[in-house]
Amino acid sequence: MLNEAYAVKIARDLYVPVSGAGFVTRFEFDADAEFARRYPVRRTGDGTIRELRVPVEDLAEFNARLAGPIHVVHEFHAPGYGPLATRVIQAAAGRQHSDEVVAMLTVAAAKTWIGLDRALRTSAPAYGGRPVGAKERLPEDARLSRLVAACSRTGHRRESAVTGPVMRTDELLLPVLVLRTADWVPQVRERARRSFAIALRSAGAPALLAMASAAVAIGSWARGGHALEAVAGALRKAPDGVLASARVHPDIGVRRLAYRLWLASDRPRREEVMRAALREHDGVCRLQCAEWLVAGAVRDGNVEVLERLLRRGSAKVGIEALTALVKLGRPESGAAHLADRSALMRATAQWAVRRADRSPAAIYRDALTLDRPPGRARALVAGLGECGTRQDVDVLLPFLEHPSPRVRAEAVRAVRRLGGPVTRIARMLTDPAPVVVHATKQALHNQPDAVPAVELWALLDAGIPPHVRLAAYDQLREKDTWTRVHVDLHLLATGDGQLGDRARADLTVWSRRAAATAYRPPTGEMTRLLGQLIDTAEALIGARQAHRLRWILGIR
Repeated sequence: MLNEAYAVKIARDLYVPVSGAGFVTRFEFDADAEFARRYPVRRTGDGTIRELRVPVEDLAEFNARLAGPIHVVHEFHAPGYGPLATRVIQAAAGRQHSDEVVAMLTVAAAKTWIGLDRALRTSAPAYGGRPVGAKERLPEDARLSRLVAACSRTGHRRESAVTGPVMRTDELLLPVLVLRTADWVPQVRERARRSFAIALRSAGAPALLAMASAAVAIGSWARGGHALEAVAGALRKAPDGVLASARVHPDIGVRRLAYRLWLASDRPRREEVMRAALREHDGVCRLQCAEWLVAGAVRDGNVEVLERLLRRGSAKVGIEALTALVKLGRPESGAAHLADRSALMRATAQWAVRRADRSPAAIYRDALTLDRPPGRARALVAGLGECGTRQDVDVLLPFLEHPSPRVRAEAVRAVRRLGGPVTRIARMLTDPAPVVVHATKQALHNQPDAVPAVELWALLDAGIPPHVRLAAYDQLREKDTWTRVHVDLHLLATGDGQLGDRARADLTVWSRRAAATAYRPPTGEMTRLLGQLIDTAEALIGARQAHRLRWILGIR
């Protein structure tokens, strides 16, 4: 497949139901013009799906032209691993070709191995499927047979399977060997651990990383710590190249373990760690590197390293660096980060500014009233809302009219946080931007009288934008019990297409859970109105629900 989206669809929708798992791999091959002409690109479906069809007899030549590694870019699993277990058993017994099963297991993640182990052990998968033809009798697959035995529900079979030399050297079987080191049967567990120790001593980089992935996955199990400690010990002694490969491993647990071991050794150089702290994709690994650098910088008084982390690192890395700068007597560094997009970074910067005997609120106030920088308005508004006072509301109110919806939403939150006028915030309920209306709804929560009911009912008109109608509905529900029932029945009786389903669900929840706490009955006029709405909406809510509501209201 030359389209990744189509390959994903095939792996997820075709292979997962049949095999229990589906994998999408990416690779490149080096082809000259003559070779490329032999296999023209075909277009299928609506013409957007492109694929390359290579005959089976030409695969050896095709595979010889692969350039670079094969990457697993997507992996899909069924809720259960019964189908995959069935295929493994069939292939082990020679009832199916084993090549495809082995190919899937070769790139399987630790999660797949754990699920397959459980499926092989706790269930008896039926053979099913289409057996091979009579003329195509296949011998049993020794590798898969040993795998099935190592996952057997019978302890003697598991114990026998983990003792053979194949189990210690075959990379396909090593993840199962790791799982057996945490077996609940002591005899199996001890035999597996002895084999595992031998396997670790002779393992190359790929085998060691495969065992590391499984060991990390079971590290939190009751008996899984042994494998994790053994793998960690092997990685500590491994060459630099192996540990470097582990630090870019797709399994995030292996990557974090490798970083932890690397930073605890005497191998890392500061520039290498700095690159990882600034470029590593995983936030935990990035933070580990930052903490290592910060500890060294504080010990050596190296302000330059801290400033570089603060200037170019992520928010969490910057927080570590800024905290260290304050410890080294440089609290003034926080002023430049008061307008950071991260709330945690802003809080740290505000603390640093206070340690420098300055007022962060005054800095925010001056920036908003004098400079009004367009790119930082949202963060400045948020910052003033976080550390300002009631007197700063007047500075924030103009930002309720800001052209940017995100700034208006932040201004709503800041004004509410500082105790600004609720009536002014309530006007934002009709804002054209959903993000602003959502912030307004949150600000008006538990403020049922902020908007008059007559105005909210007007906002339920069909021509009003959907996000405004939803906000008006939520505000009406918070008014009181009988207004909540009234608006739900009204939306159902009028056949509202946008809010009808929400009203039906809310009415059901109220009648089953909250009706018992409605100690004050509705007025006579409200009772008559609700009765009429029940009659109109009965076809939608059902006779049983209508009867329940009439009984609650005392209508006969």
